[in-house]
Amino acid sequence: MEIWAVVVAGGSGTRFGREKQLSPLGDRRVIDHAIDAVGPHVAGVVVVGSAQLGTPASLGVAARVGGGTSRSGSVRAGLAALPEAASHVLIHDAARPLAPSDVVVRVVDALAGGAVAVVPVIPVTDTLRGVAGGTVDRSGLVAVQTPQGFERRALVAAHGEGFEATDDAGLLERAGHPIVHVDGSPVNLKITFPHDLAVAEALLHSLQQDAED
Repeated sequence: MEIWAVVVAGGSGTRFGREKQLSPLGDRRVIDHAIDAVGPHVAGVVVVGSAQLGTPASLGVAARVGGGTSRSGSVRAGLAALPEAASHVLIHDAARPLAPSDVVVRVVDALAGGAVAVVPVIPVTDTLRGVAGGTVDRSGLVAVQTPQGFERRALVAAHGEGFEATDDAGLLERAGHPIVHVDGSPVNLKITFPHDLAVAEALLHSLQQDAED
């Protein structure tokens, strides 16, 4: 089994106000942290995004390719850049810079155990309401994170159907594959709005302090 990673950084940052993956976080950029989260666990990394991300050598990755007009299009561009030897792939959002190593390991271990599609999840803690009214039972709901892990051929085939999705596991489920859930982490937040970056800064500082103690 040879696992590669595709780090998707093709978003325009409409809600954030700029390309959030280029924003400073600590002494580096958001995307650099995201790459470092998955890099130690895979044979190579393909980054999908604009030329502003820098050259592949500066990011320590195997290749950088341009993104598509949608998230699914960007994932497909990354998949097309993988070497033939890649049997499995982790799809990771560049906007999740603090994915803990143990979460990545759980995804990788599930793939090694034979899973076709693996998704890290955390319980939903907020009370939820439908837009038409009424409280939604959250006991059967989880929030989905990345990196998500896949058997490469299955993911390529699912994307070959041409459907769009904000979550690759949904495409595999649509194709009839079971989805394996592993524990995610509250630290693995997604940066969507400017205040999320401030939260990430505080979390990063706390993690660095813990590592020094």
